[in-house]
Amino acid sequence: MISRRKFDPSIYFVLDPSVCGDKDPYDVARAALKGGVTMLQLRDKSGDLVGTPELAKKLLSVTRGIGVPLIINDDVELAKMVRADGVHLGQGDMKPEAAREILGPDVIIGVTAFAPAHIEAIDPAIVDYIGMGPFYETKTDKGKPVLGAEKFAELAALSSVSVVGIGGITPERTATVMDAGANGVAMMRSISEADDPEAAAQKFVLQLAIRSAGGGYRAKAMSSG
Repeated sequence: MISRRKFDPSIYFVLDPSVCGDKDPYDVARAALKGGVTMLQLRDKSGDLVGTPELAKKLLSVTRGIGVPLIINDDVELAKMVRADGVHLGQGDMKPEAAREILGPDVIIGVTAFAPAHIEAIDPAIVDYIGMGPFYETKTDKGKPVLGAEKFAELAALSSVSVVGIGGITPERTATVMDAGANGVAMMRSISEADDPEAAAQKFVLQLAIRSAGGGYRAKAMSSG
């Protein structure tokens, strides 16, 4: 299992089988990992009680070998069952304190945050990162107010844990998100709907390398430790 004190949220791919087109989600994930994503989240809202655990186990067989954490969206029990590296919780999901009690001290816990109250409620002894957005308009969270660079920066400055920007993020937009205070960027369709998911992931790697070389952002600690 990847330690919650050693994860890298810089390129965080959210794998949703429903937005992979005619491509096998497992193949998409493998390509993205080969392209350089540093974290992988399985977000499957289908309710498939057999297929989703099977996919999670297959993904773990790959991620464990390369040191990339596999995070399960929403489902704490599934994360525990497959021994995933972590779980991501929305504002309407299980409380982080309860998830920590179930999953133990070493599992990565991330939460969705998009308001000051969400960030103020975070205990860095329990929560390891926040996913914040949408930064741009997105097909996934329709109707949720778009933060934009100014509001995102204000909220990111309040966080005591790593901040991952999400929502409509493409490689070309990566620099703007990082300059607004993010420690990483999360994406879904930018990779899963690409003709070549590996090449799409590599574009994010390149953009972050350019920003890092140019000193374009100041990285926060990458964990709660």
